[in-house]
Amino acid sequence: MPNQTLARRIGAEELRERIVNGSIINTMFWLAWPIIVANLVNMSYNLIDAFWLGKLGKEAFGAPTVCWPLIMLFYSVGMGYAMAGIALTSQYLGAGDIELTERSAGQLVSFLLSGALALSLLGFIFVPRVLLFMGVPQDIYPLAVSYARIIFLGIPLVFLGFAFNTIANAIGDTRTPTLLNVSSAFANIILDPIMIFGFFGFPKMGVAGAALATVISRSIVSIIGGYLLFKGFRGIRIRLKYLRIEGWWLRKIFSIGTPLSVQRSFNALGFTVMMSIVSRFGSVIVAAYGVAIRIINVVEAFTWGLNRATAIMVGQNIGAEKYGRAKSIAKTSIMLTVGTLTLGTLLIFFFREPLISVFISDSKVIIEGSKLIQIISVSIPFFGMFFITGAVANGSGHTKFFAILSIIRLWILRIGLSILLALTMGLGSIGVWLAMSISNVGSGLVALAWISKGTWLKKVIEIPVKPYSRML
Repeated sequence: MPNQTLARRIGAEELRERIVNGSIINTMFWLAWPIIVANLVNMSYNLIDAFWLGKLGKEAFGAPTVCWPLIMLFYSVGMGYAMAGIALTSQYLGAGDIELTERSAGQLVSFLLSGALALSLLGFIFVPRVLLFMGVPQDIYPLAVSYARIIFLGIPLVFLGFAFNTIANAIGDTRTPTLLNVSSAFANIILDPIMIFGFFGFPKMGVAGAALATVISRSIVSIIGGYLLFKGFRGIRIRLKYLRIEGWWLRKIFSIGTPLSVQRSFNALGFTVMMSIVSRFGSVIVAAYGVAIRIINVVEAFTWGLNRATAIMVGQNIGAEKYGRAKSIAKTSIMLTVGTLTLGTLLIFFFREPLISVFISDSKVIIEGSKLIQIISVSIPFFGMFFITGAVANGSGHTKFFAILSIIRLWILRIGLSILLALTMGLGSIGVWLAMSISNVGSGLVALAWISKGTWLKKVIEIPVKPYSRML
């Protein structure tokens, strides 16, 4: 047992040593690339569902579409508090305190599972009424209810997966979650047609089969991840005694996670409102918006890895009280992100029409999508500044400023200006595209000022009264 314990401790210590003392750029890319892969893989869930359900007709295809804004609203709560777990877990590990790292990880698992059970029950009971309130067409409504209810029943499994991904990332392991997520995606690819169409003796379940395939495939991450955490993983082992939620930890998770959960929930609502504004201008504008945003999202997907790597490195270095290094990490991440987005933006700017035509051949959509990309291109690097500020906020635990800025960016600068420019001033779709660009530039500059000010360069962790921590 002592040798096994030593082996686990060495795993954590080696990861911490690289993050706290290693080359900033090399470590950042080392942490980032698996997350980039995982992010691209995660995009496959909805694409695969859409591909197979589209073969059943427009009603089946529309069911997940109308449900996902609501589902993401519930997921946003778990994601916000999971991100708060990165700040606490990474800072305790950065400080070299294994005992408090394990206690924090254990309480995160308990907290997310407790919240997931409550949200699962609420979603299952109230989703029929909410979908009616949303005005879902009657031919889609029953399919949407069955799809959403199955997804809501699976929320505890999804949140346990959030917990594992958070804890693994916080200690510096981005590869294991990626392997599990890739396995989950492949399982979804296999299960989707089997459960939708009823192959190999399974009943034909249609839309409900797509939802069940998603829940089962996502359980791979939660079940294997949970097993690893309780067995002992990379220097972290969650024991039963660590599952009891303590007052000091609860105060911290609420302080850090509530702004993030509110911000993500407001974002989920805000993008629904934004879609309703775009929809006013007809199917051509809706299609142009959808295609252009997907093209831009592919470019931005490559910065997700830098975002999470930044949060991990900032958290551990602040925990180790290496504040100068933490600030250097933030600056390096901003430069890399802005550089990546600038290069990607130039490519989609000059090849915008051929790229749009890959997705759709309608000439009107191509013209309108080209206008959108032309207008918003200049703002994408500024979005990178805003994006990395979120990573710094998550890693440092100082989340309130970013949450407020994020809400202002979406609800005032983007939605408010869209209404003013597009509807009130009569600029039409051009007004919407201008509002999107202005919101990116404005929030990016404010975010850069906050990073430069450095008020986030202080710990959020605390040492509980009982002094029984073990140090690395």
